Amino acid sequence: MPLPSLNDINPVAASLEASSIRAIANFGMTQEGVIPLWFGESDIVTPEFICQAAFDSLAAGQTRYTPNNGILALRQALSSYQTTLFNQSFDEDNIVVTVSGTNAVMLAAQTIISPTDKVVVITPAFPTLMAIPRLLGAQVIEFPLTQMQGRFELDLNGLFKILKGARALVINSPANPTGWVASFAQLCAIAEFSRQMGIWVISDEVYNRHVYQGQCAPSFAQIMNEDDRIIICNSFSKAWCMTGWRLGWLTLPKVLRPTITKLIEFNVSCAPAFVQAAGLAAITQGEVFLQQTLVRFRQSRTMVYDALNDVDGITLYDMPATFYAFIKVDGLADDSQAYILNMIRNEKVGVAPGEAFGEAGKGHLRICYGQNHQSLALALQRLRRYLSCYHN
Repeated sequence: MPLPSLNDINPVAASLEASSIRAIANFGMTQEGVIPLWFGESDIVTPEFICQAAFDSLAAGQTRYTPNNGILALRQALSSYQTTLFNQSFDEDNIVVTVSGTNAVMLAAQTIISPTDKVVVITPAFPTLMAIPRLLGAQVIEFPLTQMQGRFELDLNGLFKILKGARALVINSPANPTGWVASFAQLCAIAEFSRQMGIWVISDEVYNRHVYQGQCAPSFAQIMNEDDRIIICNSFSKAWCMTGWRLGWLTLPKVLRPTITKLIEFNVSCAPAFVQAAGLAAITQGEVFLQQTLVRFRQSRTMVYDALNDVDGITLYDMPATFYAFIKVDGLADDSQAYILNMIRNEKVGVAPGEAFGEAGKGHLRICYGQNHQSLALALQRLRRYLSCYHN
């Protein structure tokens, strides 16, 4: 029998583009002395108290299957955390534990999206948010943020116009890669539009705590009720430096839980017990650690501004949230891979290509400033030199 070809597999899966961020990283990791600013993670390791909780769970023999929706203690802790943070009542039946934030988005999409559905994604956006509905056979429409006076803004009237006939809206706020944050008034308007038009909202709020004013970014959790078509996706990866642990959660109307439960069973079965034990420690004991990381990131943001704000041909946008700087580079090709590979070879620093985040990201670069200050200072010195010489 002949070997299978691309004609023998799911055409949607075959047509998905590989991650250009990963391609850059794969090359950069073969080069000695390169400072990596490409992935969306800091160099801060998971704190000891979280790791200890996982060790204790393993020592106690907690290596068997767990409930599909997550261990009750973790779901209760998450509901309590959100009730306090958002001043809105939740209980454990509004919470489903997932295997990463990415898995949360996939489960939300599988629950509400069917082939040929129209799905609108606010961009620039992390590639997963566009790839998942496409993989499910949906028609994905990118709706770009507007660039105004060094910041990103959302044109609500334009968004509501393009949402006509849509099944769902996918929104990420605070946003990767731009750092844009939707206002509370904008979220209220979107929620009301969803109610009137029967449109689902999948809200990726992984960076909700990575803001530099206030305790958290505005969230749909502050306004949603049991009748709303809103699903919030979240993760332990960013706030508690647990990217490799692969643990997340969904906040949703209780009516969705039976369907989500079945999807979890047929996707991943359940999240591991010892990883959930680590998550429980993070959510109940991790506030001091989280605030300490924000102090560091705030200083890192200032370092980025001081290093790049006055480079000719570069637009450095406002950075109200996340740990990313998104910069526009005059004359940068739509495909910036060659530009970045040359940066890695010549200056030993690497960033993420803007086009990885959709059409609206073309001509831009994303810088993750999660490195320690010593490494970041050197990386920014190299990046400034390269951008000054090769921006057009």
